[in-house]
Order: sequence, then C-alpha cells, then structure tokens
Amino acid sequence: MKKEGKKINREMAFVTYVFLALFLVMAGYIVYFVVHDSDGVLNNPYNKRQDLLAKRVTKGSVLSDSGKILAKTETDGAGGETRVYPYGGLFAHTVGRASHGRTGLESTEGYTMLTSGINPVLGAVNEIRGQKNPGNNVVTTLNLNLSQIISNALGSKKGAAVALDPETGKILAMVSKPTYDPNGLTDARWERLTADSDDDSALYNRATQGLYPPGSTFKLYTALEYMRENKDYNKFRYKCRGSIGTGSDKIRCYGGEIHGSLDLTSAFAKSCNAAFCQIGGGLDVKKWKDLCDSLYYNKAMPLAKLEQRSAKFAVTDKSATGDIMQASIGQGDTLVSPLQNAFLVCAAVNGGTLMKPYLVDRIEDYQGNTVESYEPAVAGAPITEEEAEALKKLMRATVKSGTATALYPGSYKAGGKTGSAEFQNGSRDSHAWFVGYAEKGGKKIVVSIVVEAAGTGSTYAVPVARKIFDAWLE
Repeated sequence: MKKEGKKINREMAFVTYVFLALFLVMAGYIVYFVVHDSDGVLNNPYNKRQDLLAKRVTKGSVLSDSGKILAKTETDGAGGETRVYPYGGLFAHTVGRASHGRTGLESTEGYTMLTSGINPVLGAVNEIRGQKNPGNNVVTTLNLNLSQIISNALGSKKGAAVALDPETGKILAMVSKPTYDPNGLTDARWERLTADSDDDSALYNRATQGLYPPGSTFKLYTALEYMRENKDYNKFRYKCRGSIGTGSDKIRCYGGEIHGSLDLTSAFAKSCNAAFCQIGGGLDVKKWKDLCDSLYYNKAMPLAKLEQRSAKFAVTDKSATGDIMQASIGQGDTLVSPLQNAFLVCAAVNGGTLMKPYLVDRIEDYQGNTVESYEPAVAGAPITEEEAEALKKLMRATVKSGTATALYPGSYKAGGKTGSAEFQNGSRDSHAWFVGYAEKGGKKIVVSIVVEAAGTGSTYAVPVARKIFDAWLE
C-alpha cells in the first residue's frame, strides 16, 4: 500500500508540475504579447475593434514636432466625419491615409488615436448623451519646414530624401516623390493610382520601400572594411588610369576621368572606381558581408511604424571577381533603401553608436497632456569611435576637395559621399545619390537623398542636401 501511495503521489506531482509549467508558459506569452505584439494586433487594419471604437470616439490628430496638424477629423453638422490632411500629399507616405486601406501612422497608430484620454466620468456622461469622446493625438518627430524644403527641392523628379538626428534616431523629415493627395480619395482616383506602373507608383514610400543600387555611396563600406583589414591603410597608394579590368569585366571611372596618383582619402573624395575595385578585390568577403549585415543589410530595419523592404548585399567568397569589383563600388546586385543608406553615416556621426530611427515622439490627450513618451533607443554599436572618426575624415575630404565641394565652405561643418548609380544595362542613366552629415554648435543632422535617373550625385543630390543643411543649421 505504501508503494502504491508513493506512486500515486509521484503521478500527482508530475501532473501538478506539467500544469504549472503550462501556466508559466501561458503567463510568459501574455507578458510577451503585451510588451511586443499587442500594438501590432490592436492596430492591424483587419482588427474590427477600431471600427467599434470609431462609433464612440472621434479619431485624434497627427501633429508635427511643433504641433502643426498633419491629419485631423472634421465633423459636419449631421455628425458625418471626414479625415483631412492639410498639407495634401506632403506626408502621404509617413502619416498615410485612412481610406482605401489604412497606411502609415493612420494604420500603426489608429488604435492609439481612437483611444480617449478624457476623464472616465465625463466620458461616460458623453456616451449617455450620445456624444463622441475626443481621441488622443500623435505627436511626430517630423519637421514641417524641413519637409516642405525637401519637397520643393526634389520638385517633379522621382526619388526620396530622409533627414535624421543621429544622436536620437528621430526622423526629422521623410519625403517620397511622386506622391498623391489622400484628401477626398474617390474610387475613380484610387483606380488611377493603382493602375500606375511599379516605376511610377505614387503609393509606395520610396524612402523605406524603394531599393536602389547605392553606387559610390557604398564606398563607405568598402573603405571601412579595408581599414579594418589593413591597419596601415594610410599607406595605400594607387595610380588611376581611368579604368580597371579587361573585356566584359572592365570598369571605368565615371565620365572616363583619369585620377592619377591617389591615397585612400583622395580616392574616396574623388570617387575613383578603379581604386575601389582594386581595394574590393582584396577584401575578406565574409567579413565584408558581416559588416554590411551589422548595419541592416539582408534583414529588416529597426523601424516599427512604416512598411519597408530590406537592403541586399549578396556577394560571397564564391562570387566571380567581376561581381566583387562591381559590389565594391555599389553596383551589381547590391540594393539599398534611402533610410538604410543613412545608417553608417549616422553611426559615424554618433561616435559609432547607431540609434533606432523613430517617427512618433509622444502621445497626447485632447488637452495636450502627455499620455506616453517614446525615448531614444540604441540599435547597436556597429563601429568603433576610431572608425567613426576615420569615416568622418573621408567624408569631410569629399566636401573640401572632392565631389561634394558645393557644400564647402559653409557656416557649418559638412561631410558625405556622392554616388551615381547605374541601374539599367546599356543605358547611361544613373540615380543621383548623396549621403552625409552637417553639424554646428553641437547640433547635428544626417541626410540620405536619391534622385531617380537624374545623373550625378554632385549635380542633383548635393544641392538638395545644401538646402536641408542651410534650413536646419542656419
């Protein structure tokens, strides 16, 4: 009997432990859900809870960093509600739209704006009276003036530009062209928009979803990996004769220019393709790829509020020499989005630390009281302080004596890298790129600009950067 009793006790203990383990797993999942997944589920456009809340709450507004209204709800005399966007298509890709499918912050912050911070007693009285309660407002990091300046600078050209604070990760401006006006989006207009070809589509956000060959802006990565593998990199010397390689693998410097004798700094500043093909051909490809991956190539960016596509760096140690040479100058199969292309510059300007880019600064109730604040968060430390300084020195040389001299001199200190990225075989067209930074009196800004099929970065992207830097720092 004693043995049988012990056996029963063991079985009961086993069952108890199993149920306890299941309980702990479920409790852990609930905590994980609340911390990580609840936002996504509540703001999912297929979640009908938002539709139910909309019957009781007037959706709150989206505001700029200084409180300018970027999206709001207007109510007519009959109680009908219309979502209004005072700046038309300027913020169509960040703030988004609320009809024909929710996008941007209208989607990811929809539940937040349909949550009311009003006193519960007053809220209950309003509901009894059949009155809607006011929803919370979303205050973004977006600067209205900077956004307008970028939009005007891009004009009718296709492309995108992003401006960030490298010390916090705040997205100060994000503009994608072409755009569309989300006001009064009728079915007929929607059909015309969705009928656009992929190249012309105004619906997708080129800043986070557009993938382009980075061209010479990728020389930042090539130079950094070379410096990591060669501690005596200051001894680098190369004589440019205007091209490198033979036959179908022959690669020319842009415009057929012959740069002559170069060190690493002048090769970078003058954007010598031949020199960087020589450098790339001698790199440890696995370490090179690891560097790229540490800055969000081949994986999702640390950005929660906007749709995105991942940058790609596909070269391996089994790749052909020609493919490796192409990759070293940002051509071939290497692709980036404008936002991701700013990451290495952001890390360099911030002493090696990359901050997570973010678009929402805080949530306020209808009276302007802060309900929730978003603090800057570190994405990682992909480079050292010494590497950061070395990269800034290279970018500074590009402005002082290279392909971005239109930024020099100035009342602020600027640096960067231009790029002219070929994107179609047999065509002389190229995307114009500039990635870089400016700082003055402790205030810093990083930009990433692409102008589609425009030509050189010096001619078409650098002037946009100049206008951004002047507006922010002067």
